[in-house]
Amino acid sequence: MAELNLDDCINETCPWSGQPVQADSLALYGDDVVGFCNPGCRDKFERAVRHFEKARASSGERID
Repeated sequence: MAELNLDDCINETCPWSGQPVQADSLALYGDDVVGFCNPGCRDKFERAVRHFEKARASSGERID
């Protein structure tokens, strides 16, 4: 996977904290680079995305 670049980031502030995004806290969401204020916020986002993708793929079954 190519390294993500802060210049490609679609947001300026972290959706969790409202703080400025950091170059070490980027994630790919679809075709977009999204930024977070720290790796912990980025990782929380990535876990949430995986959870919802798994739920969608399971044909409507709930996942706890």
